[in-house]
Amino acid sequence: MKSFLIYALRRIFLLIPFLIGLTILAFFLGVLAPGDPAMAVLIMDGTAEPTESELLAMRESMGLDQPFWMQYGSWLTHAAVGDLGVSYLTHRPVLSELMRRFPVTLHLALWAMGWVILLGIPAGIWAARRKGHAAEIGLELVALFFISMPSFWLGLLPSSGYGDALHMILPSFVLAAGTASAVLRLEQTSVLSVMEKPFLLTERAKGLSASYIEIYHVLPNSLMPVITMLGTFFASILGGSVIIENLFSIPGLGSYV
Repeated sequence: MKSFLIYALRRIFLLIPFLIGLTILAFFLGVLAPGDPAMAVLIMDGTAEPTESELLAMRESMGLDQPFWMQYGSWLTHAAVGDLGVSYLTHRPVLSELMRRFPVTLHLALWAMGWVILLGIPAGIWAARRKGHAAEIGLELVALFFISMPSFWLGLLPSSGYGDALHMILPSFVLAAGTASAVLRLEQTSVLSVMEKPFLLTERAKGLSASYIEIYHVLPNSLMPVITMLGTFFASILGGSVIIENLFSIPGLGSYV
């Protein structure tokens, strides 16, 4: 137990410089991005082009007249205490906007994860039991289609907005289609691998039925790789929500980004 805690603490401490490096990279890319943030703010209301003095004043108020390392240090100091600043677009605190939109994105991601589990795992088991049959080959082609097809292509349908559970069915299915197909392939491979294990010969020699062996021995063992990957799949679903939320007019983190 002690060695596990030491290992966990070591991994957490190693995460800190990685996150700092990530923020530096993201901040630097923002500085290199084309365009002038001060100009963008001043012309946002559609009025006449600002004067040079107005641009200088806006850059000073935004801290853009400071060196890059001072801008980053100021941002990091405020971010460490939860102050992410005010959005120049909505004129609201960024943190409150994130907290307001995150439940929407989480709601969509949980629905999509439900599709992944309910479709991917049973379909993978079914495909493993029918390995080599025409139906299994057809299902493999369908899975390959959804894995290869970008989610935005599947989302070229009328926007549904956000409200009750009915509004989540279509966008969550589009978001989950590719991941569910990947789970199907993973579960099928896992089932076939477990069915080749020597311990199943012992179970069959005991006279246990095939259905009993599949339910109580093959299925639990085959689910281990899938369960291990569910965290990664959930993270990819959260990242993929950026496109889906814009296509379906869902006011979550994706549309805010």
